[in-house]
Amino acid sequence: MIRQVLYVTPDRQGTYRSIGAALADAREGALITVAAGLYAETLHITAPVTVTAQDSANPPEIHAESGSTVVLDAEAVQLAHLVLSGADREAPVLDVRKGQAALDSCRLTGEAWAAVLSWHEGVVALRDCEVTNGRGAGIVVTSNRSNVVERTQVVGVGSSAVVVAENGRLTVSGCTLSRAQGNGVCANGHSSVAVDDTQIYGCGKPSLAVEQHASATLHNVRVSGSTSLDAYLTGDGETVLSNCRFIGAGQQAVHVGKGTEAVLRDCAVEDAGEVAVQIASGGRVRLQECTLSKVPVGVAVDADADAECTGLVVREAGVAAVRVTGTGRLHAERLTVDGGRGAGGVVSDGGHLELRDAEVTAFTGLELAGAAQAVLTGVRLRSSHGPGLALAHEARAELTGSSVSGFVTVQSDSHLAAWDSGFTDSDSDGVRLLSGSGFTATGCRVSGARGHGVHVTAGCRAELVGCTVRENAGDGVHARGDEPTVLTDCDIRDNGGEAVGDRDTPAPAAARPPGSSGGTSLPGGPAEGGPRDRDGGGDGRVGHAHVVGPLAELDALVGLGSVKREVNGLINLNKMAQRRLEMGLPMPPMSRHLVFAGPPGTGKTTVARLYGAVLAELGILSQGHIVEVARADLVAQIIGGTAIKTTEVFNKAVGGVLFIDEAYTLTNQSRGSGPDFGQEAVETLMKLMEDHRDEIVVIVAGYSAQMDQFLASNPGMASRFTRTVEFPNYSADELVTIVRGLCGKHYYELSPDALKALVRYFEDVPKSDTFGNGRVARQIFEEMISRQASRLAAGPPRHDDELSVLQGDDVPVVPGPRADGASGTVGAGGHDSGSALHRLGDFTGQQNARNAVLTRLRRLAAARGKDRPPMPRAASVALEGLPGSGRAALAALYARGLAEAGIVRHGAVLRVPLSQVPARWPEQSAIRLLSAVADAAGGVLLAEFDPAFDHRPQEERDTVLDSLTGALTAPGAPVVVLSGGPPMLPVLRRRKALTATLAEYVRLVPYPPAELAELADRRLRTQGFSLAPDGRRTLEAEFAVRPPSGAVFGAHRLADLLAARCENREVGTDELYATGVAAAPAATVPSSAGPAPGSAEPVPTGP
Repeated sequence: MIRQVLYVTPDRQGTYRSIGAALADAREGALITVAAGLYAETLHITAPVTVTAQDSANPPEIHAESGSTVVLDAEAVQLAHLVLSGADREAPVLDVRKGQAALDSCRLTGEAWAAVLSWHEGVVALRDCEVTNGRGAGIVVTSNRSNVVERTQVVGVGSSAVVVAENGRLTVSGCTLSRAQGNGVCANGHSSVAVDDTQIYGCGKPSLAVEQHASATLHNVRVSGSTSLDAYLTGDGETVLSNCRFIGAGQQAVHVGKGTEAVLRDCAVEDAGEVAVQIASGGRVRLQECTLSKVPVGVAVDADADAECTGLVVREAGVAAVRVTGTGRLHAERLTVDGGRGAGGVVSDGGHLELRDAEVTAFTGLELAGAAQAVLTGVRLRSSHGPGLALAHEARAELTGSSVSGFVTVQSDSHLAAWDSGFTDSDSDGVRLLSGSGFTATGCRVSGARGHGVHVTAGCRAELVGCTVRENAGDGVHARGDEPTVLTDCDIRDNGGEAVGDRDTPAPAAARPPGSSGGTSLPGGPAEGGPRDRDGGGDGRVGHAHVVGPLAELDALVGLGSVKREVNGLINLNKMAQRRLEMGLPMPPMSRHLVFAGPPGTGKTTVARLYGAVLAELGILSQGHIVEVARADLVAQIIGGTAIKTTEVFNKAVGGVLFIDEAYTLTNQSRGSGPDFGQEAVETLMKLMEDHRDEIVVIVAGYSAQMDQFLASNPGMASRFTRTVEFPNYSADELVTIVRGLCGKHYYELSPDALKALVRYFEDVPKSDTFGNGRVARQIFEEMISRQASRLAAGPPRHDDELSVLQGDDVPVVPGPRADGASGTVGAGGHDSGSALHRLGDFTGQQNARNAVLTRLRRLAAARGKDRPPMPRAASVALEGLPGSGRAALAALYARGLAEAGIVRHGAVLRVPLSQVPARWPEQSAIRLLSAVADAAGGVLLAEFDPAFDHRPQEERDTVLDSLTGALTAPGAPVVVLSGGPPMLPVLRRRKALTATLAEYVRLVPYPPAELAELADRRLRTQGFSLAPDGRRTLEAEFAVRPPSGAVFGAHRLADLLAARCENREVGTDELYATGVAAAPAATVPSSAGPAPGSAEPVPTGP
């Protein structure tokens, strides 16, 4: 069929003089070609036709003074290379009511409220067009059909460039929307709009407005030069912005209103006038891999709003990178804040901030005020001028595995709690407490402050457990006022001032380290005047603490001669390579990646850290930090997830050392039964190591035989790991040196007999493949001080110096079977005065619990004597009792009895509070507890259901208990003692698998007043004092009315207080009244009365 072709010219014979006339004669599918010229007419197209210019370079103009220029009411019409204009202020130029209007390379100019209208059953498709309208909108769509605008410019319109309303649907692609006096894109009603690969700039109102129930999807859209906002999102439909860029907004780049849930993915905001992303009350937004730069505020979360951020980067914020107010909430993972003159974060008026794996480097770190809350996990805060962390007006913050570089202030009834975190490089105090604030820290480090390490002002409270406070210019802990500052197992030394300064009352003489003349006693730390510059510990370091630089630290390590030679050789090789490079000579071929082969506890991690630090000093690595990972940190359980996880970990280590412990577990874990995700991690590492060969050092570690198999598992492995450093077990002499270092660190001395016994022990003890490591030395040291405490408790010392001397009797004896098959001293016969059975007999109170433990020891000894060695779970027990009921002391004696009976190799007890077992991801707690099980080999694992464990989230408690059950049911698990308060029993009842690891449940009862007085008397006798008969009666009566806080701890604390304040060595009623330990009649209370028994704390540093 031949297509009908009609020609339209204004003045040529044989053609149509108007387009309307041609349309009247046109059949369906006709082609109408129009010559150049001005055609003043209104077209109403009712048949499917094509209208096109005769010469596309010289298009005809169709102009209507009244009504719409083109009204479309046909199935399909195509308009090409035409100019459509209209002067009617009430009618759009193009009115598409029904059917599809396809416009190609057309220019439309109008004066009405819209230039293009698609409504009812109409569909518009504009391609390569230009739309202008000085008085109204460019394109308005209310049709729910598939409307499309592609490669089109909408320029200089009087209101919005594109409007999608009612139930309209529109796709905009490859367009430019510029200089609109209203919005660039406006969607409202129940409409939906998709915008792709489009530029929007110079809008007088928000460039993107999504309102009511509309939804919008934008991809690869660039918005710039907005007078006010770039995106105003208040609709309750879905709004997703991906790979978009917002530049130079006058106020906010993105505003998310009430009821709106918006997603921004891979977006960037630059130079916004006020806020990059504002989430108003009731709004919710997810920011994924977005970058915000050169803005006053990066993300602002108002009251009742919610923001979740992943991979967010904020650079050069002028006021705050993130700001949370009211009851707003912001949760961010992998947040990076870099530079600017503002704060990393400001949280106020009850706002909640949660950061995980974040790095914040800003003018000031985080500022919390007005009952704000923050939970920081794996966060690194660095401030260039102000505080790294500031809390005020009842703010609360929790830090886990985090670090703060810069000073920390906590004031106005605020509280900071920290676990395994570091506070370093403060220009003033490391942590300063003001105006009734509090600070609790467990396993934290405070160092490098130009003032005091921890400064506790009047009315404030602090409790530090297992913390290190070193190398601060002022005091380690500077505490003033009447609130207790509690320090437990802390290492406080090498500070410019005192270990603990500005306390009015000196420590009891018997509690001071040798040679001290005053100060405050610290468990695990020095007092004023005590020896300071000592070091040592399970990592093998010993000697003077003032070593300079990582090379000196490496040389100071105990033993490891072959390792030191190998590492020093590698360092020298790198030095020469650097020197050759400076001289313009070519670099020799070399690989810096290493294999560390050897059993656990031989110093591999310590050497890796020092190696990275040396390379950083040489300028070979940019940072020299170490990132320690295991299989669980690299491997995901879904296809494709391992590569992402491995890459994230690798990128964190760039510039430093990536240390992969037990690397051999990455290969051949599936045994052919499924996907080998570990192999995927290895292959990803191989590629990343090649891409970043000069930016990182990768060290893989594990047992020697398994590491050989690991290197053989991948062809590229051997070429990347060309050097293997073997870490041997420590010799007996080296283990003795480590124990001597631990003694020096904690102010103990070894008598000649103790030194000989220690050498004999390490020579005689049975050797396994993992025996000779630093953990063994630490366990023996802990056993020695436990034995010394029991020995001195049974017989008070004649001189105070005996508290610091370890004797030969304190060293464990290698157990061995007697000729009759019985073992040690536990059996049917008698026992010597130093045995566990004897000490259990002298144990104050707890008769039922003592009898249960003694009976179990005898049964175990009898079973071993009949050549039926009992399994570890036959010796495992649970001890239930309130704090201060003697659980820890009973556990220590039980462990010693097991060693004497030959059930365990030694009586060392490894204490693991379950509150300190990390559970940030499912495998983490299992790794920690399996490591504890390995450390406790040959001794007893003491797993404590401590009070803080009850306050952890239920999910974390379940994870830790599942991991504990798995660790205790694994082959080779040690004897375990579960210790906790009454809440422990319901837990065990619910967990049958955990209960099955135990042989007995022993309950300890509260101490009656008479036994508490006996405990106080025994404590006094260890310090050269004793209770007179009348004093004992008075103390019993006092305890009956006001039991001491903490039971045993309180009784001991009061005894220490009496020893510090009493002049008479026999303490009677008068001394109890004078010191305030007992409440005297009103007429006899002296003005200097001290605290009542109920106010005593377990281990405070002052009265």
